[in-house]
Amino acid sequence: MRFRTTTVAVLALSTVGLVAMPTAAHVTVSTDNPEPGGFAVYTVRVPNESDSASTVRVEVQIPDGLEASRYQATTEWTMSIEDGVFVAEGGVIAPGEFQDFRFQGRNPEEARDLTFPALQTYDDGETVRWTGEAGSDTPASVVSLGSDDNGGTGDTLSLVALVAAGIAVVLSGLALARRSR
Repeated sequence: MRFRTTTVAVLALSTVGLVAMPTAAHVTVSTDNPEPGGFAVYTVRVPNESDSASTVRVEVQIPDGLEASRYQATTEWTMSIEDGVFVAEGGVIAPGEFQDFRFQGRNPEEARDLTFPALQTYDDGETVRWTGEAGSDTPASVVSLGSDDNGGTGDTLSLVALVAAGIAVVLSGLALARRSR
């Protein structure tokens, strides 16, 4: 019985790790207002995945129809919005860290998905292209306008990971309680 309980707890924790990993594995974009035609603040979350290099530049393609106009200043970073591209550079996101960048814009008038291809450049010269389809190793972030989902491809996975983590904690507690008997 002890082996079975321990096995279940280990499997639950492993599931949490596998589910939670993709949520922090790419550049994501989310918005505070997914209403078509509305004014919104977009948040670009950039996690550093490298164990040895720092992120030093991020470029995010702004979808056609989204009128991006201003950005929020972030210490140590130089930002711009030019020719349909948001760029942040000059700062450092060290291994194990993430950085949020924000810009404001007016959403397109029609309900639709907005895709945000991004390039993440590290100080060792590597550039990761977050331009793939959903479910790929390097997905571009998607924000859905006209829905209750405020965007960010990792939102659903984050919720699943949170539920799985809760289950893992309960199972681990049960395993420990049975072990102490």
